[in-house]
Amino acid sequence: MPSVPWLREALAVFVKEARTEWRTRVALSGIGLFLLGGLSLMALAFQGRKVNIESAAALLWILLLFTAATGLGRAFVLEEERGTALALRLHARATAVWCGKFAFSALLLFGLSVIETPLLLGVLSVDAPKANFGAMTCVLGMGSVGVAAVFTTTSALVAQASAKGSLLPALSFPVLVPALITGVQGTTAALGFLGKKMGTWEASSGFILLLGCYSAIAIALSLLLFDYVWND
Repeated sequence: MPSVPWLREALAVFVKEARTEWRTRVALSGIGLFLLGGLSLMALAFQGRKVNIESAAALLWILLLFTAATGLGRAFVLEEERGTALALRLHARATAVWCGKFAFSALLLFGLSVIETPLLLGVLSVDAPKANFGAMTCVLGMGSVGVAAVFTTTSALVAQASAKGSLLPALSFPVLVPALITGVQGTTAALGFLGKKMGTWEASSGFILLLGCYSAIAIALSLLLFDYVWND
């Protein structure tokens, strides 16, 4: 079980991230502009034409991936640029730092996905009468946790590199491929495309479980390796 001091350190890092973002809105502004631009381009490209569920699910996760890279990729880069990384190393355990930043990133990405999904489905005029939004929320939640875990760790890996912009996607994308594929399939099932012979909960439960396993593995490996990444 985590000790009380460790929990306090992790909570302090989470609160610091939330306060910093509230003051500067660096991630929110980048995410907002990217989301607005992406939705506007899709609206102009499809111009009210209906898009099938499979294509809509793929576009949703593409948009989530790039908005996550825009907003979450600087979790540790900003610490190095502002010179606050040393203070974090001195006052908090490495795993507490990672958990605090990861929790904020996961919460931010999940909130973004909840807002983005109905907007995208509306822009694409997706007809999904069998959609189960409880299953969709679970898919987005599990996917957000896994994606946030990967981006938090890769952000720490590239924080001190000179080519941060090119290294981050190069390191993150190969690791995220299983989560993205499962997320697209889970979203397709939750929207009812696979629900002709069974309910969307039954159709999407396997994908939700896979996303949960992926997220658990990503978190466990990050916690095991982060001490070396952060201190070396």
